[in-house]
Amino acid sequence: MHFDPIRPDMTAQLATVSQKMLSVAIGSGDPQSPVCQAVIHHLGTPGLRVRSQIALHVAACMGVDTQSALAIAACCELLHNASLIHDDLQDRDYLRRGIQAVWSMFGDDVALCAGDLLLSAAYAALSDVTDIAAVPRLVAQTHAAVAQTIHGQASPALPPHADSDRLAIYQAMAAAKSGPLLSLPFGLVFSYCDRPDLTATSARAVRAFSIAYQIADDLADIEADARTAPGAAANIVIVLEAAGSIDRRTAQASAVLLAHTNLANALVIAADLPDGTVAILADLAQRITHKLDGYQ
Repeated sequence: MHFDPIRPDMTAQLATVSQKMLSVAIGSGDPQSPVCQAVIHHLGTPGLRVRSQIALHVAACMGVDTQSALAIAACCELLHNASLIHDDLQDRDYLRRGIQAVWSMFGDDVALCAGDLLLSAAYAALSDVTDIAAVPRLVAQTHAAVAQTIHGQASPALPPHADSDRLAIYQAMAAAKSGPLLSLPFGLVFSYCDRPDLTATSARAVRAFSIAYQIADDLADIEADARTAPGAAANIVIVLEAAGSIDRRTAQASAVLLAHTNLANALVIAADLPDGTVAILADLAQRITHKLDGYQ
């Protein structure tokens, strides 16, 4: 599932973030090396850069200086793109953003190294924040998000048999899949401002939001997922069918309701965040709601 641009007025800042990402990632390496060429190829189609937009928006609301805001935005976006390269390799997806995925164009080994390079570059980007004293906690928080994402990605598939815990397991897996890296732009800005209370609140809000995000994604992918071996795809509709012995249409309606419930929970939790920072999460929630409306 893809979002429309959140803040069209951020075009210039996003261009600066993209330049910074490429500069940090390539560094002193040979631009003609296969790994650098793979990174250039992948970053050449930047996508909507939702995470960097979140970082820039929240940073502006919190009064963070431009240099630090750009460093945090670049870190978040580099991590996201590293995960995309590795996901495509793991899932054997041939296309990413309408072009060849790195692994399908450059091979598995180069893709693995290109993803690792972006992962390492994310930490290097944090060295540009102006308050050097904040770097240790930013690095620690970034590692925590990466570790959670790795564990979520490595989680075993849901068991194929009906199980009363399947729905709870699904929601935990959905939150682990995208929640840590989606909440990181909020968390890094709040951590930079030395507000651990806001970091914890934003993580809880984004967790609920991420479940709704994954459900909307599953609804769009149900036909493809239904063609896989029974139980192999952790699609919410398939999960609900198995857990409740219900038909596809009823399961789909239940999935939409569950997504709306999680979006509502996310906004309730986010109400404790500073007013300006809530707006971007509310905007994202509205966009997911629009997607869900197409399944009712």
